[in-house]
Amino acid sequence: MPGHTRARGIAADSLPGLAAHPEVLAEVAAAVVAANARLAQVQRVKRWRLVPAEWTVETGELTPSLKLKRRVIHAKYADVIDSMYSGHSGHSGYPALP
Repeated sequence: MPGHTRARGIAADSLPGLAAHPEVLAEVAAAVVAANARLAQVQRVKRWRLVPAEWTVETGELTPSLKLKRRVIHAKYADVIDSMYSGHSGHSGYPALP
């Protein structure tokens, strides 16, 4: 991600800075909208948040074969997940998608 953002002239000195940058959020939102266009209504992403952390085997979110550890992710990000379903926006301006 840093190389991609640097090429687009987006300056951020950290992953949390990138995750909160308006241009990065807009780019992710556009990608989600594009992906949703190819999916049935029940398959579409309705709400999302960009967390300011890299998921790796070392940080515990991935297995050695790079599969998601869903229980670990749910426990680590329970407050973020809960906020998406309680109506509180984790990123103002990026609520549920159409």
